[in-house]
Amino acid sequence: MSSKKQLYVLRHGNAFAHGYERDDLRELTPEGIEEVKQTARAFNEQGERLDAVFVSPYVRAQQTAKYFLAELDQTDVEVQSCPLITPSGKELDVALWLNDQKAKSILLITHQPFAHQLVELLSDEPLPASFAMTTAALAALEGELFATACCQYRWLIAQ
Repeated sequence: MSSKKQLYVLRHGNAFAHGYERDDLRELTPEGIEEVKQTARAFNEQGERLDAVFVSPYVRAQQTAKYFLAELDQTDVEVQSCPLITPSGKELDVALWLNDQKAKSILLITHQPFAHQLVELLSDEPLPASFAMTTAALAALEGELFATACCQYRWLIAQ
């Protein structure tokens, strides 16, 4: 029998509005930095640990990783950039890719609409009506494998 894996999906913090020539260069606002730190502190209170962190290469996601991880009580987590989890990421491709990861507790730092679509794809039940991947929202799932409707939705931290 295989053990269950933990998956956490974190949407980046509030970023400056569109208007940049390239969306991938948008940065977090001061409010976005603070909400990411608040989410990290709330995650710490859950008492859970991360084995691996995968971050979209977009600037605002990279900044979210920096501020989120700085608030955690652990320094031994592996962090990698992952081009699969941009706003246009394909949730089924990512689910298949996640199954190949050896880590048991994985954090993805990503964007909308991908974040919501991935959580919805993996969840074995309809998400609560109040579920929303607002900026700096962190959703937790658990499952033996990451496939359509194979994970239990556990909780959501939203600011």
